[in-house]
Formats: sequence, structure tokens, C-alpha cells
Amino acid sequence: MIRGILFDLGGTLDGDGLHWLDRFVALYAGAGLTMPPNRLRAAFDEAERLAALDDQIASAGLDDMIERHVGWQLAHLGATADAGLHRQLVHGFVTPIRDVAATNVRVLADLAGRGFRLGVVSNGCGNVGALCADLGYAPYLSTIIDSRRVGLYKPDPAIFIYAAAMLELRPSAVMMVGDSFDRDIRPAKRVGMTTGWLEGGGARACPEPALVDMRLRRLAELPAAIDMRASA
Repeated sequence: MIRGILFDLGGTLDGDGLHWLDRFVALYAGAGLTMPPNRLRAAFDEAERLAALDDQIASAGLDDMIERHVGWQLAHLGATADAGLHRQLVHGFVTPIRDVAATNVRVLADLAGRGFRLGVVSNGCGNVGALCADLGYAPYLSTIIDSRRVGLYKPDPAIFIYAAAMLELRPSAVMMVGDSFDRDIRPAKRVGMTTGWLEGGGARACPEPALVDMRLRRLAELPAAIDMRASA
């Protein structure tokens, strides 16, 4: 019986299955910038590397975090002088996240109201708690696990065992919901959790269907999916 639910943050609670890199690829294309995918990927990866080390991001909300992230991307691409592009990318990234968050706050409120213990487990930059507060999730969460703060990183199964302990539940009583098959689904199933794969709006090939207990296009489908599973 599921008594607790853990959520990934980036791409799950903030994106309904849309990865940050994919979001930036679309934003650059919308701004009229065409470049080899490996060049944009390198700029994104460099920004991710710097974010993981940055002291200011460790306490930043969403807007401040994305301001810095985009700045590092543009620096890597040699486009730091383009302030208009910077603003366009930040606004284009942040606005849909806040729209999704408004819906997902209601999902968390529904699940918490049913008595589920909820938590977030994320490979974060030290500011996962700040982001959860900024997006309105924090009042419904019993635990927030930020990899930078606890020294454990997905896909290490140890972070899922740790998160279940923070919920004061056995892993077998916990569901993990995430968009990454390799970082969320595989390791969570390995420790005995129920798994909910957020595959996003477009159907994706499932690498190993036996590891997935629920497939979701949007996080808003989760309460009904839980009801169906309970009545089956």
C-alpha cells in the first residue's frame, strides 16, 4: 500500500516531463538562433557545472537561478552582450514553469489531503528547498532531499532509501514519480518502490516496461491513476 510519494523536481514538478535542455533548445530556436545541437548542449552542461558549484544559487529562487544559468550559457556561446536575448530566454523559461507549478500545487494539495506523505528528491544545486517554497510546493512536503546538501546523487539507490527514511516509511510503501527513466525509475524500483514514469506530452518508448507501475503524460493524472490502481 502506497503511503508516501516522492517527486523529482527538474522536469517533473516544474515541467510535466519536459527536460530543461529540451526547453532551452526550443527557446533558442524560437529566438532565431540555429546552432549545432552539441554546441548548445555544451553551453547547457557548462551552466549546470557552474550552478552545482555556485554559492549564490544555493539559496536562489527560480528567477535568480535562471538569470545566472542563462548568463553562463551565453558566456559559453560568446553572446553575453545580447541583453535582449538574455531577457527573452529567462522569461520564456520561467513563465511556463510557473504556469505548470500552479496546476501541480493543486495536485500536491489533493494528495496531501488524502493523507499521503509527500517529498521531493532532486539532483539539486543546494536550492531545492528555495525552489519548492518559491513555486508553492513547500507547505505540502514532509521532506525535501537536495543532493548537494545530503551528499547523495541520483541514480545512486542510496538517495531513495534515505528519502524514504525521511518520510518515516519503508521503500515498499513509497512511490517515486519522475521523468528520467535512468535517474528516477530504475533506482527507485531497485530499492522496492512503486514507480510512476512521467513520460510527457509525446509518447516515448519505454526502455523496460516491467519497471514502470504507472505511465503519466501529465502530473495532474496522478491522483486518478492512484485511484485506479487502488481499485484494481
